[in-house]
Amino acid sequence: MNGSTFADVASAATEVPVSDGGEIVREGSLVQLRSHVVANRPAFQRWYADEEIARLLRHDQRPLNAIQSRSYFDTIIMPLSARGMCFAIHEAATDRLIGTTALTDVRDSDYRSALFRIVIGEKDCWGRGYGTEATRLVVEEAFRRHGLDEVRLEVFRHNARAIATYRRVGFRETGSHVEFVGRDRFELHVTEMALDRDDYFTRQQELPDLPPDESSTGKDQVSPATAEGTHRA
Repeated sequence: MNGSTFADVASAATEVPVSDGGEIVREGSLVQLRSHVVANRPAFQRWYADEEIARLLRHDQRPLNAIQSRSYFDTIIMPLSARGMCFAIHEAATDRLIGTTALTDVRDSDYRSALFRIVIGEKDCWGRGYGTEATRLVVEEAFRRHGLDEVRLEVFRHNARAIATYRRVGFRETGSHVEFVGRDRFELHVTEMALDRDDYFTRQQELPDLPPDESSTGKDQVSPATAEGTHRA
């Protein structure tokens, strides 16, 4: 599935975010998509309180405070997860909770599409291909389970390596726009991308039979983080 987060950031930061985990929705060689559980909230809040993550994720470029992040998790993340549209990302080898991803803003028409969001919150997992594989798994879920025709995303231009990751999965640039952030009117350049269902499956058939880190997981050099679309929590 881009402000500040947490009740007790300091103590949360020292916790190893291994949770009991929800039901497995889809899995790859590196990560699993699971339904979210309430126990995931502290890790989620810690990620959204991080200034570096906020710069990659939030349209206002500011982390969430504890009240904001709790509300976001309880009123948006958990209900979306219950509907099969939001997923906790777990490291397959350890079951560790490492991020969150979602499909939101579904456009129901003759050509159904949704907005993709993702953040790999555990920074030691950046650059290991987890975000690329998680993106592919969500795309598979969108097209195979939910029958969507297109997956859209927004990503900030300054997150160039995330853009490269999305291109690797098959997303193409469809447009761009500029937002003016804060009192100083900081220019935030947003790249718009999309992936069509037919294009995706054609691409999958054409891919050579390569090892996972070359064909299906590719190495993302930073945390893949899609701009938080229309949710300005």
